[in-house]
Amino acid sequence: MRAWIALFSAIACEVTGTLALKLFGVHTPWLAAAVTGSSIVLSYLLLSLAFRRIPMAVAFAVWEAVGLALITLLGVWLLGDHLTPVQLLALGGLLLGARMLHGGTRTQHPQAGGEA
Repeated sequence: MRAWIALFSAIACEVTGTLALKLFGVHTPWLAAAVTGSSIVLSYLLLSLAFRRIPMAVAFAVWEAVGLALITLLGVWLLGDHLTPVQLLALGGLLLGARMLHGGTRTQHPQAGGEA
């Protein structure tokens, strides 16, 4: 359970850092660099903790897919970005792919480092 908390905390850090680039980058680039840099470093540290109990393919896929979906949806909500139906379908496909990778680890042997 701690590994999943670390993973979702890593996702939150990644999303924060990425949004900081857009929100602070134009008027205060030093703030964007500070927030983004520290958020990404913390994200990778937390991701490395998640890798201890969650297979790398699953953790990385979830980190990327959920992070991308959150950044995209927050961009729509906070920044006025627009999505086409094809783009929404692609986001759904990313999330489905991450879920399928996670489902495929249920038969993995414990010594392989997997956690279902």
